[in-house]
Amino acid sequence: MGNGKGKAKELSPQDAMLLIQMNYRAHLAHRSQVLSCPCDLAVAKAKLKEPRSLFYNHSYRRRLSHDHEERQRFSEKIIVLLLTVEALEVKWKALYSLHHILTPV
Repeated sequence: MGNGKGKAKELSPQDAMLLIQMNYRAHLAHRSQVLSCPCDLAVAKAKLKEPRSLFYNHSYRRRLSHDHEERQRFSEKIIVLLLTVEALEVKWKALYSLHHILTPV
């Protein structure tokens, strides 16, 4: 564990154990977050199904053009979907950044 100058500092067994334990816990946390991504994506896809099916229903689209309250409900569903996708994007970017920080060069 040196700074690139001179000899590497020798760790005591306790310090080495602590360093290994910290890195292993960071690895486990990162792995569990990565494994949750497919589940998060499945949730987002499930939230997309209803607005998509409603949008492709011609009679519902006619109803949307005349019913302000229904249009508001539909807009709220789209907003929830967009917020879900945005949250996934933020999470994935954070995981990608964390992966590059934890991965040795």
